Amino acid sequence: MNFGRITRGASAACIQAEKRNGTKRMSPVLGDVTRAMALDLERVVADVQPIDMTYSHSLVHSGEADRPRGGSMLRKTPFILTCGMLLSLAAAPSAQAPQGAGRGGRGAAAGQTVEKIRELKPRLYMITGGGANTLVRVTDEGLIVVDTKNPGDENYKRVMEEIASVSNLPVKYVLNTHHHPDHVGTNQKFIDAGAQVIGLEALKTRMASDPRTKEIPGLPTMTFARDYVLKFGGAEVQAHSFGRGHTGDDTMVYFPDLKVVMVSDQITNNTPIVDFANGGSAVEWTQILDGVLKLDFDMAIPGRGEPKSRAEVQAFRTSFASLISRASDAIKAGATKDQLAMQVKTDDLGWQFNPQFYGQLYDELVRK
Repeated sequence: MNFGRITRGASAACIQAEKRNGTKRMSPVLGDVTRAMALDLERVVADVQPIDMTYSHSLVHSGEADRPRGGSMLRKTPFILTCGMLLSLAAAPSAQAPQGAGRGGRGAAAGQTVEKIRELKPRLYMITGGGANTLVRVTDEGLIVVDTKNPGDENYKRVMEEIASVSNLPVKYVLNTHHHPDHVGTNQKFIDAGAQVIGLEALKTRMASDPRTKEIPGLPTMTFARDYVLKFGGAEVQAHSFGRGHTGDDTMVYFPDLKVVMVSDQITNNTPIVDFANGGSAVEWTQILDGVLKLDFDMAIPGRGEPKSRAEVQAFRTSFASLISRASDAIKAGATKDQLAMQVKTDDLGWQFNPQFYGQLYDELVRK
C-alpha cells in the first residue's frame, strides 16, 4: 500500500470537505484542528508504523464523504469519521497500529524525555527515556555505556547530567545493541568526548546504509565479527551475536559478574517488530534467545521498559516459538501468502501483527 499517497489524498479530501461543510457545523474538535493537522499529516505519518488504512481510504476515494444518505448529518458523518481516524492516527500511532514488520526503531522524536538514573545492581545503572534504555557500568577507571538514545543535543546533555550524578569519571567505552537511531543517536558526542564505540561489523555496515541512520555520525570505532570481551577497570563486558532477530545486527551485551544481560528489542512489552529490510528474521528470533538463555543471568534489560527475569525471557521465547510453529503449520495445511494472517492465532500471545509481517514471514518459512 502506498501510505503516503493515501495520506495525501485523505488530507486533501478532509480540507475540501471542510470547506464545503463549513467549520461552524462540524465538531468543534475538528474545526481548526482539521486544517492544521490535515496539512501536516503527511509529515506526521512518516514515523507511523504501517497499518491497514483500507476503511478511511475507501471512504475518501469512493465518494462516500459526499454521497447523500438521508440528510446532511448522515452525509457529514463519514467525513468526520474519516478525518477523525486520521487525526487519531497522527496523535497516537503507537497505541493503535498493528506491528511486526517494518524497519523498527522509533526515530528521532520518539520516546519521552530522559529520566532519572537509577541503580539496578552495584555500580550498574539504567537511564530510561529519550530513546532506548541506556546502561551505565561504573568502574574505577571510567565508565562503560550501552546504547546512546535518539539523536539530539538535549538527549546527550541529559544523559551526561544523570551520569555525573553517580560518577565524575569519563565514559571510556560505548557499546551498541543494534543500529537503529534510538540506540546509536548520540554516539558521535561520546566519541568527541574521548570514548571508543564498539559494535558488530554488521551494525557498522547497516548504520552506514540504513536511510534513517546513514546521516547520523558516530559509526563504531572498534568492530568485531561475532563475539567480543571487554575487560576494563576490573569489570568484564561481553558482546555476543547469536543470530538475526529484530535486525541483522542484534548484539546481546552481558555483564557476567552482575548476572545482567542487555537483550535490547529482542524482548518487548508490545508486539515484536522485525526489521526485515535490515537483515531481521522472525524465523531465527528464538535462536538469539536460546543463546541468551545459555548465559548465567537473573536480570534482562529490554530496549524499552522494565528489567525482566529469566523466567520472563523464557516465556517470551516460548511465545515466539508458538507463533512460528502456528504459521508453519498453517502453510503446511495449504495457507497462501494472502491467507496466512487469517490462519494464525495470536490473541492469546497478546500480539497484533500487520499484514506486511505475515507476508514476509511466509516468504521466510517457504525458503527455510
